[in-house]
Amino acid sequence: MAAHIVFPLLLAAGTTAKTQSNPLTAFLPIVLIGGVFYFLIMRPQQRRAKDQRSMTTNLKQGDRVVAAGGIVGTIRRVDDTTISLQVADGVVIKIDKGAISKRLPDA
Repeated sequence: MAAHIVFPLLLAAGTTAKTQSNPLTAFLPIVLIGGVFYFLIMRPQQRRAKDQRSMTTNLKQGDRVVAAGGIVGTIRRVDDTTISLQVADGVVIKIDKGAISKRLPDA
């Protein structure tokens, strides 16, 4: 009668050994989530930063721009790190290049 009890236990032990999966498949969801994170969040952010850097390096005298605070003006002078911005007749302010949000189209 003891043989009848041991035999089902051996069958159960044999089936669990066969159902073990490859340990690399446990990391597959993590890799997929990382790929989705890169393509949906990081890559577009890097593209926007690149476009912003390109825009600030290509600014020239006479361009109409919007500063980060919403100040609209015309560029009068461009230095290495600063811009002289005319915001009204006779009113010129000096701001950092990084404060430029966007360049306005020519009217």
